[in-house]
Amino acid sequence: MKLFIKKILLFILPIIIFVISIDSYLRNINSLYQEKNITLKKNADKIEVLILGNSHANYGINPKFFNLYAFNTANLGQSIYFDKEITIRNLDLMKKLKYVLISLDYHSLYFSKQRGERNIWSYYGNGIKYPNENYFKANLSPLIFGYSPLISYSLIKKDLKSRWNRKKFNNYINFDTEAGVDKTDTIIQGFIGFTGTEEKSFNLNWYKNRISNFNKLITQSNEKKIVLDEINQLISTLKNNNITPIFFSTPTYKDYNLILDKSIIFQNDSIIKKICKENNIEFWDYAINNNFKKSDFFNPDHLNKKGAKKFSKLINKKLNDYIIN
Repeated sequence: MKLFIKKILLFILPIIIFVISIDSYLRNINSLYQEKNITLKKNADKIEVLILGNSHANYGINPKFFNLYAFNTANLGQSIYFDKEITIRNLDLMKKLKYVLISLDYHSLYFSKQRGERNIWSYYGNGIKYPNENYFKANLSPLIFGYSPLISYSLIKKDLKSRWNRKKFNNYINFDTEAGVDKTDTIIQGFIGFTGTEEKSFNLNWYKNRISNFNKLITQSNEKKIVLDEINQLISTLKNNNITPIFFSTPTYKDYNLILDKSIIFQNDSIIKKICKENNIEFWDYAINNNFKKSDFFNPDHLNKKGAKKFSKLINKKLNDYIIN
């Protein structure tokens, strides 16, 4: 019996050591969530404009082109709940904050939870938990319960490659990004953008598949009331601190826009107009704007760096005019 137990332990022990080692490695990998969280806190005392939103705002607004010191805390798949929590948790640090630009696009009003495992992934980076969600297992083992073994393998592989490349390039970034982001770019005030245009995504099938996924999320959503409550909480908190909230939307490609569900656009417009009227808030809606050409986009619903520069200058001018008036 003792021999049997000893054999079991000898078999299990290396597995336990392996899992603990990988968990330790994963906990120390940088991410875009963590990078933004750390740099926001480091620069909080300078921030006058805060940009919130999901990937559309993340890739669409470059704070470098603002006259006021701006910071982009938008992120991939980020919901209004996390926009709100990031803002409120750092409010005491942002003594100069005057304006908060809140991205509202085609699907923003319909998800409070982040899709997939992003609630856990963002938690690893910024420490924000989604209400009533259990993080015990995620804390216990990122390998098994946080990222899954396959994603963990991918992250470690990319991180090791990044470490190697940082020996060759002085400014090679040390966190994972989507394909299309130049790894030798520098993240500035929370912004790092797409380079060039992904030609293969500009076709009818891509548009239909992308929009179909959004439509499915919207029609099956039972979180709209939760999201509206979160928006109102954010607005109330900002106004109580003499900070001006402003809604905005980023441009999407003209051919892609033709496939969007008109009834959803109308519904969104009605909801946002109601919130704006009740709270005396501006909505700078650029979702359908034919001044942005294909060369301004990475894919049909995300601007590239060229487009982000163009859009950021436009929003900066709009903000400057708003301040003067």
